[in-house]
Amino acid sequence: MSRLDASPTSVNGDTEVRHLAPGFALGALHRGKQIEQFLGEVDRDGRRGLRWIAISPDRTGVTIYLSEVEDAGTDTFYDVSEFPPLDPDDGTWGKEIATVLTPEEALIRACSEPGVNPDRWVNEGVICDEYRDFRIASRNEHPATP
Repeated sequence: MSRLDASPTSVNGDTEVRHLAPGFALGALHRGKQIEQFLGEVDRDGRRGLRWIAISPDRTGVTIYLSEVEDAGTDTFYDVSEFPPLDPDDGTWGKEIATVLTPEEALIRACSEPGVNPDRWVNEGVICDEYRDFRIASRNEHPATP
């Protein structure tokens, strides 16, 4: 992948290529690869959590999952896919939003969800890096007082 295929993200002053350009997000889905997007914080019934969305193709179609999970991360554990759901009825992968026939339909449908940005998709697993950066930024915005 060249630098033109994804948008740069700054991490600790270094530029890192992370986000898929829309055409490359679509290409990943056509190759049967899942893509994801970190959507930030959510408050459900007074409980603070995190939101993220995934688009997952398989033989029967392309499924969109929206996950709202407890913020169970630490300074060394960032795997949001392992965090417990805010709503136990959501299950392991979150709430199934839709299953459609094509990757194009899936991207259009997913991008209609609040907070989804067509330029912020990442490959499967990279969402952990997105969450890590979110934690670092949150800590920098709200440093602990002595």
